[in-house]
Amino acid sequence: MPPAVPPGMPPVAPPPRVLDELVMPFAVPTAAGGFQGRSFNESFDGDLLAAFYRRTIVSRQTEIRQVDTRIIRDYQGNVIRLPIFAPVVVEHRRQVLIPVGTRYNGISITDNDSPRPTDRLYYHHSYYDGIAAQLNPGFGNVTLHRPLIGFEKTFLNGDASIGVRLPFVQMHTPGGLADEQGAGDLTILTKYAFINDLVTGDVVSAGLIITTPTGVGNVLLADGTRVPRSTLLQPWVGFINVFGGWYVQGVSAIIVPTDRRDTTLLTNSLAAGWWLYRAPADRLIRGVVPVVEVHLRTPLNNRNRDGVVFVPDMLNITSGVHIRFPFATLGGAISVPTIAPRPWNVEALANLTIWY
Repeated sequence: MPPAVPPGMPPVAPPPRVLDELVMPFAVPTAAGGFQGRSFNESFDGDLLAAFYRRTIVSRQTEIRQVDTRIIRDYQGNVIRLPIFAPVVVEHRRQVLIPVGTRYNGISITDNDSPRPTDRLYYHHSYYDGIAAQLNPGFGNVTLHRPLIGFEKTFLNGDASIGVRLPFVQMHTPGGLADEQGAGDLTILTKYAFINDLVTGDVVSAGLIITTPTGVGNVLLADGTRVPRSTLLQPWVGFINVFGGWYVQGVSAIIVPTDRRDTTLLTNSLAAGWWLYRAPADRLIRGVVPVVEVHLRTPLNNRNRDGVVFVPDMLNITSGVHIRFPFATLGGAISVPTIAPRPWNVEALANLTIWY
């Protein structure tokens, strides 16, 4: 039994729960009595499809061509030459710049991720249309589906996390001349939040992303060499600032390949979201969040469009909507490049995140 209150002394109220002191009304409690920082913001949707490799595409088609001439004479003895036609297989060669596997694709902290360490499983799907259409005029439409699966697990009381993601690729080219499909490059992601304010939701964090060359795409390039199979090292820093029903998050990173033929790439991203609707206690839909993102990609080498490897400067805008459920988030977005030559015409994105 609890000890009795001495006569004349007022009863002592229990200490207030941390949850009652929250200034953000949409924070979600955990089973341990704390709350989940993921309640404050959505993940980036992303945009990254960066590297293009010059390949020689060989196509063969059957054409009717003159193969011989038959000489005859008419009744007056005049020579008449009759052309003889037959089907002939003709080989055409053309150099094009197209992606290879998932090189520099789906590897960024801004691809369905954020600077905040969280516990989650996720699926992300990107569809790119008109890939490198401005780089390869007359070649035809190149499309790419990139499903991606991953997980993230926190430790150090939620201030750090480690995650793994694996993309898959289905790229379709005119006539199937450079089609690819299969598993992509495995990526390991780490985060540590130097500031992880569980009351305001603000975060300042950093980490390292390591992408290993495990995927498909060991193809021959136009200069006779094999495509680089770099390990990509990507240190990054990021922040999240929450105010009222809004949040802003940003990430800066540099992607450094272990093969110098590949591209060193600076990336800077900024996103904003607004809680258009929120109901933390609702059994079905707990929030609707429109988001907009700006992604700046700056290559430090391989800037020559005539080179074997080419990465253009990119300024891509992504916009979409996320819907919050009690233990999941469903989102969709569209990404459009704004600088020519455009790396693709349009990207459609969809993602599902399950929190645990």
